[in-house]
Amino acid sequence: METEGEAKRIVEEAQSRAEEILASASEAAQKVRQTSTAEAEQRKVQMLRETREKAEADARNSDVETDSLLENYKKLFENRKDDAAKKAVKLVLGG
Repeated sequence: METEGEAKRIVEEAQSRAEEILASASEAAQKVRQTSTAEAEQRKVQMLRETREKAEADARNSDVETDSLLENYKKLFENRKDDAAKKAVKLVLGG
C-alpha cells in the first residue's frame, strides 16, 4: 500500500507542477503579447509621425516651387507687357 500512496502523491505533485508550469507559460506568453503589441503601436505612431512630417515638408516644398513659378510667370508677363507697350509706342511714333 505504501507504493500506491506514494505513486498517488507523485502523480498529484506532477499534476500540480504541470499546472504551475502551464500557468507560468501562459503568463509569459501574455507578457510577450503585450510587449509585442506595445512595440508595434510605438512603431505605428513613429511611422505615422514620419509620414506626416514628410508630407508637410513636401507640401512646403511644393508651395515654394509654386510661388517661384508664379513669380517667374509674373515677370515674364510684365516683360511681354513692357515689350508690347514699347512696340506700340514705336509703331505710333515711328509709324
